[in-house]
Amino acid sequence: EVERMDEDAFFLGFLARECRFQLSVHFAPKTRIGYRVERRVLVSMKDEPALNMWLSTKGVHSRIIKKPEHIWVLIRLLMPVKEHVKDFDNMNKMIQLMDYKGRAPTHEEIERIIGMIDMSK
Repeated sequence: EVERMDEDAFFLGFLARECRFQLSVHFAPKTRIGYRVERRVLVSMKDEPALNMWLSTKGVHSRIIKKPEHIWVLIRLLMPVKEHVKDFDNMNKMIQLMDYKGRAPTHEEIERIIGMIDMSK
């Protein structure tokens, strides 16, 4: 049991350091408002088989994560160690935009989102 906790602590630390939360707004003429918000999480900069294996025990099975339910799994994993998350600002923005699909965004909202994303550059 202690060994398992050590492993969790090690990989959580690794994930907190490596993980990148990426948000972007794309032109999407077929949608009602003409834009879509793209959310993806890069679990690590390069392929890390041991990290991938550990994450698979948590229900995350790829290095680039786009499905909201999988993004939530990562966010929940990282919340207890949020002060160690290197990309915390973008993680926070991601949390704010997770329910985006459920809302019908206005142009003002899209502008606000673009402004929020641009601030991180």
